[in-house]
Amino acid sequence: MKKREIIQAVIIFLIAAFLVNSLIPFFTGSAQALIVLSGSMTPLVLPGDMIVAKSISPDELTVGDVVVFRGTGEKADSLVTHRIVNIQEGKKRVFQTKGDANEEIDDFKVPASDVVGKLTFVIPFAGHLPEASKNKNLFFLTVILPAGLIILDELKRIIKYSSPARARKSEREQNKVARRTSYVFNGVRLSALIFISGFVFTGIFLQNLGGNGPVVLEKEYKVENSGILPSVYVFTPDNPAQKFAIEHWYGVIPPANSTQVIAPENTPAKLSTVPYILPVFWITELAEISPYLPTAFGILLYVSVFTLLLSPFWCRKSGIRSHKKKILVHWLLAQSKRALNLE
Repeated sequence: MKKREIIQAVIIFLIAAFLVNSLIPFFTGSAQALIVLSGSMTPLVLPGDMIVAKSISPDELTVGDVVVFRGTGEKADSLVTHRIVNIQEGKKRVFQTKGDANEEIDDFKVPASDVVGKLTFVIPFAGHLPEASKNKNLFFLTVILPAGLIILDELKRIIKYSSPARARKSEREQNKVARRTSYVFNGVRLSALIFISGFVFTGIFLQNLGGNGPVVLEKEYKVENSGILPSVYVFTPDNPAQKFAIEHWYGVIPPANSTQVIAPENTPAKLSTVPYILPVFWITELAEISPYLPTAFGILLYVSVFTLLLSPFWCRKSGIRSHKKKILVHWLLAQSKRALNLE
């Protein structure tokens, strides 16, 4: 087995292992994919986002966790996604919750038995897909038409391989094409594309980087956005217990604007600001690790996507036969020049 084939096999194996590991909780029932319908948790989670809630023991939940639980009263038949703001200990734990976008704490308490799971991931806009599928034209273009093309292609293959002679002939032709075909990567173009896109996206993401890093919060702390895009800010106190003593510890700031954050005096924390082109949930989770990680992740993500979208610019299909033809043409031209004494 060639080195290239080994690398491809390893990559495929790693991707397959990741997918299996991600999907197992859904098959075992320990994780659920849910669609957000209300805006009570904006901007962390927006209406139309798809969230993943993973089952967890109520004893492991702490203040600040975002949980999915069964509603009460008029919302008894629905699930609610809110943040835990207080925990009452006793024979059974009881949680007080609040939506990040709501002014008041929920007027009910959530028993541990009603907790479905903890929010672990957000897929932006994925919840709009079921609604989009109800559009007949869109459904035709995205489902019916591709399915029809696949069926026609399969029928063509069935007819093509209907006789043994045709099958052998087709297989020989495919083997010849496979031997002649290869992919050529233009390293100069790829490097230039990565450099240019990296420069552009770095410029976009670094517009607010100056204020990132350790800060000491006073009673009122002003966070500014001097960029041309909305920005997301996240405060991560050195003492995690102080996070929810900070009023609006994360938020979105419009371009050329600012916001006041109220916090206990002399609260050491880390500030992370990044343009609002990543989901807020992702930014808050990454900022917990490092205030600079959302910026680095955003640059890497957008450069990778941009480079892949422009893959025809730096990767092309090439064949041995066409290469031989080029050599033959060059040789014939050289012989012609010599014959005409042009060299």
